[in-house]
Amino acid sequence: MGFVRHPSLLPANQNRPVEAALHSTVVRDAEPSSWDSLAASATLVTTPCGAPIRTIVTGRRVITTGVYASRKAGRPQPYESMNERAFFMHCEVDTDVIDYRAQPFRLEFVLDGRKRTYIADCVRVLASGDIELVEIKSDPSSVRNPDYRQKLEAVRAICSQVGWRFRLIFEKSLTEPAVFHRNIIDVQFRRMTKYSDTDVFGVVEALGRQSGATLGDVIQNIGSRAEGLAKLKAMMVGRIVRLDLTEQIGDATPVGLVSGEES
Repeated sequence: MGFVRHPSLLPANQNRPVEAALHSTVVRDAEPSSWDSLAASATLVTTPCGAPIRTIVTGRRVITTGVYASRKAGRPQPYESMNERAFFMHCEVDTDVIDYRAQPFRLEFVLDGRKRTYIADCVRVLASGDIELVEIKSDPSSVRNPDYRQKLEAVRAICSQVGWRFRLIFEKSLTEPAVFHRNIIDVQFRRMTKYSDTDVFGVVEALGRQSGATLGDVIQNIGSRAEGLAKLKAMMVGRIVRLDLTEQIGDATPVGLVSGEES
């Protein structure tokens, strides 16, 4: 099962990693020549401007909604639950994530003779080159419905066919361990802090001088303690440095460069 192009498939701006990844996947498959080939394929549909495919306020249900301002993605990311918001925070801080989008497209496919649609909660591009479709749920009971599980398995099969990964994420994995979750919230809170090329040079130089450098060693090179700490956290979002978030952030926190990767 491959992807079939749709007339409004791709946004005009393809210079971001997610848009480029979608484009490179879709254009390699030819247009179907018959109904049989169409029925055996999935159609991927996006909005022309690359905005989320689904409007989150429907007027028919009461849901938690909001917008997360992403520095990494360079755009606001709408969410429909606090779990989605928490996941976006993880994406923002995780240096293995290059780019991510909330609900960037709709999949249309035929399953057991019926046309089905699916909108992923998030799609992200990883430093490994992998593309992940992510479905975010509160707990395993959310996917017990046999029909829904069958649809998710079909989506997983589609992803496998085109070399993508499909992940189902539950709330527990976003909030535990508690110290890691607190550190994620702490780092992303400083994501919009401005830092200069001079700041980056100071950090790179400090890390180059000393093996096993810590946060306390590095921040003194980029301003006052409070200012340097905020800049270093923003640099983690910018994929310049990586902080160890497994323990409470402090002077002894190990710091390393995100080497060999785009920043």
